[in-house]
Amino acid sequence: MNNEDLNQERFKKIAQLLSEVSNLKETDMHILLTLLKNSKVTNSELADILDFKDGNSVTYHTRNMQKEGLIDKYTIIPNWKRAGLSTEFIILAEAENEEQLLQIEKEHVLMADEYLSNIGEIVVTPTISGCVILQNVYHCFGDKTMAVISGRATSDQDAAVYCKNYLVNRYPDIKISMLLNKYKTVDEFFIDKNAVSKLKELFQVPATKEVTDTLENLKSMSSED
Repeated sequence: MNNEDLNQERFKKIAQLLSEVSNLKETDMHILLTLLKNSKVTNSELADILDFKDGNSVTYHTRNMQKEGLIDKYTIIPNWKRAGLSTEFIILAEAENEEQLLQIEKEHVLMADEYLSNIGEIVVTPTISGCVILQNVYHCFGDKTMAVISGRATSDQDAAVYCKNYLVNRYPDIKISMLLNKYKTVDEFFIDKNAVSKLKELFQVPATKEVTDTLENLKSMSSED
C-alpha cells in the first residue's frame, strides 16, 4: 500500500468515526474531509478515491451538501508569510464582568458596520511601518469573559503597536494579552507534518514505545467520564 492509499484509508476511518456522532453519512463526510484537505481535487479523482463509477455520483453528493448548507463556499489558504504578513498573532481581551465585554462588543459592532459601509469587508489597519489585517474576532463566555482577536501583521512590532494603540490605550480597565504564533502542529483541522517533524528533532522524540503509550493514553481519555 503506497502513502496515498494509506492516507485515504485513514481518511475513511476518520470519516466513519465522525459520521457516527454527526449528521453526515460516511460517504458525505469522506467527501467533505477530502475537499477540506484539497478543494482542487476533481470529481473524477474523488470518484476514484470513493470507488464510484464516475464523477456524476460525486456531483450528486456535493450538490446535495451545497443545497443543505453543509458546503458554504470554496476558498483558498494563502501563504501569508510569502505575501509579506509574516506575523500571526492572537490577542486576549479579558473583562472583569459581562457588562465590560458587552461595551467593547458594542463599539466593535459599530466600528465593523461603519467599516463595512465605507471601506470594505476586510479590516486592514495601517501602522507606521506596515499594517495589521484581522482574521477572526470571537466573543467568548465560559470560565472567563473575553474577546479573542486573531490576525496577521507585517511584523511582530506592527502587531504590538496595533495591540497597544487600538486596545490597551482605549480600554485601560481590560486585561489585554498578546500572543505571537511561531508554529502550529494542527492547522485548520490537519496535523502539520513538517512542523511535527521539526519539533520531533528538537525534542528528540523516540520513534517507538513513547509514541505508542501516547496513543493509548488518548484512547483511554474517550472512556473517561
